[in-house]
Amino acid sequence: MIALIWDFDGVVVFTPHEKAWRITAHRFGILNLTSEFYHRYVSGRPRYEGARIILSLLGGYAGPELEQLVELFASEKNRVFNLLVESGEVEVNRPAIEFILRTRRGNRPAFKHVLASASRNAVRLATRLEYLGRPLSSFFDADVSGSGATKREIFEKAMKAVREADCFIAIDDAPSGVRTAAELGIIPVGYSDRGLEDHGARMIIEKFEGLEPEVLVELCRSR
Repeated sequence: MIALIWDFDGVVVFTPHEKAWRITAHRFGILNLTSEFYHRYVSGRPRYEGARIILSLLGGYAGPELEQLVELFASEKNRVFNLLVESGEVEVNRPAIEFILRTRRGNRPAFKHVLASASRNAVRLATRLEYLGRPLSSFFDADVSGSGATKREIFEKAMKAVREADCFIAIDDAPSGVRTAAELGIIPVGYSDRGLEDHGARMIIEKFEGLEPEVLVELCRSR
């Protein structure tokens, strides 16, 4: 059995996390949060970890002052994110869901699918957003999103959720997710960004259209 461990934001859905972080940073006087910094250091990390990174590395905060601001910063980012989502700035990556459906058709090795986002909002969005008249959560066998303080904890819980699998693959669009997967012995697969090969991705899925499950079966066989 093959277990696919899915990042949510940027892979299954396109959400305004980066925009929310940038708006929040500006409100705290941090004006140098670039897309490069976001993808390298913040994307794919739990909210409080991301807040601490931005405040310390870009804001220059440290010690007790940093710890006091982390809660305020993270809460404001979450408020901004929810407002952006409510305004419609979220989109289902339909080809990704179609790929999941292809893994369940025909005489193929068994696949299990686990949502494993660092974001606590992922559980709510996966229940609320729909494709083909079904909530996104119904396409997955388990959801451990937001259940740990670090990406490592979340991936470890994902592996326990499908402990019967003999091959684990993580599909992620962030360097932190790719690196964490490799550290845990999960095969890291990057999505959309060729630069993830520099962080250990074994292959890059540029798009899900036309991708056949057998490609991942062969990846497991070549471990």
